[in-house]
Amino acid sequence: MTARALPRSRLGNLIPSLVEAQALVALVPATGELQWAAAAAWDVARAAGQHGRRVALVDLWIEDPKLHEVVGLTPGEGIVDAFEYGVSLTKAAHEVDGVFFIGAGVYSAHPGDVYGHERWRKLHGGFRQEGALLLLYLSAGALARLSAVPDGLIVLSPDGYEPESSIGQGITAALERGMPLLGVVRDHWTPVSAAPPPGTRPSRPAPASGHRRRARPAVVAATLVAGAAGGWVLLVTAGEHSLPHAPQRRPPAVAPTRPVAEPVAGPVVAPPLPPPRRDSLSWTVRLAAYGTLDKALALADRLAAEDVTAFVTPVSLEGRRGTTVWYRVLAGAFATRDSAAATRARLWDQGIAPRGQGDLLRAPYSFSLGAAGRPDSLRARGIPAVRWGPRGTLHVGAFETPEQASLTEARLKRAGIRATLVTRMGTTP
Repeated sequence: MTARALPRSRLGNLIPSLVEAQALVALVPATGELQWAAAAAWDVARAAGQHGRRVALVDLWIEDPKLHEVVGLTPGEGIVDAFEYGVSLTKAAHEVDGVFFIGAGVYSAHPGDVYGHERWRKLHGGFRQEGALLLLYLSAGALARLSAVPDGLIVLSPDGYEPESSIGQGITAALERGMPLLGVVRDHWTPVSAAPPPGTRPSRPAPASGHRRRARPAVVAATLVAGAAGGWVLLVTAGEHSLPHAPQRRPPAVAPTRPVAEPVAGPVVAPPLPPPRRDSLSWTVRLAAYGTLDKALALADRLAAEDVTAFVTPVSLEGRRGTTVWYRVLAGAFATRDSAAATRARLWDQGIAPRGQGDLLRAPYSFSLGAAGRPDSLRARGIPAVRWGPRGTLHVGAFETPEQASLTEARLKRAGIRATLVTRMGTTP
């Protein structure tokens, strides 16, 4: 497959004509440099709207959103709030550089429900009717679960991408649904053999206006009513699909270095941790989340039978009905995102996980219990322990931040089990 190269330095010239016939376009990273990909997505959105076309950009990278940082906004209500909790998009939308930006919003325990929501089809039709453009920034896995089929796909990768790679295979699977590949946003027309000299990196396209402008929701609402309101009204008023709990907002993107709680004399030692070491096995595949421990352990055992260690992570969420505990199932511990993606593809091929299911994320922390005890006896006490690593050390959970480990830490303390929070390479930081 030969994809058209779209250098970032030329997006202002290339993008408007490339997407003029489209109403819904997916922007999919094919690189581990997600900060670069987020910036490239924002460049595409600004380029698409520079001649006055109404353009909306939605951050559907729900697991670890970064677009708001590139746009220059703080986290707030976004697309998850609108789809799951009925929040009006006039409270979530921001006009910046001529683009209406909608952030990810609160954390969702069921991102698949957001991707698969029927409102995407209605929104697609509304934008087409109004001649507006809706851009969705999301992963290849999320694209495979999107209820609407985009009119086109733009891949984001600084050096291009290989269709044979694990990420490329995910993109190919999405293309099989019938959407055309419009091009690949990259740093150069062709691959370079060495790093460019200082000062030669292509610059981003200039904003449509001479300065960055931001409007609160009232301005957004007034602008949309004047033209593209048809699509946005569909987004605001389409049927709701609420979950029985409202998740709490995600922690900051950088893992905090303060302790989860004040040090307390007791059997569990959980020292504050620095960011994970580069050689830690931080990548994993989040396959599912269950409301009961036994269902999560059943999936973990099935994965273990296929030589894939699965960590079960209890996560406490504060919602409208009080505190709810969900049990996430995370498959494997990998040094790179590509390795995690390859295992996910194998699980798809073997029918262990439905194709398109599984989010790749960093969860480098785990409680190490040492070699003592048996998993069965600990599970009977509500501790989802698994054996992991060459020494068969007992571990509990895979956590994105030390704060996320607080629920499991409390359970271990109550059970009188000595444990240490470590990075997922089996060593204490």
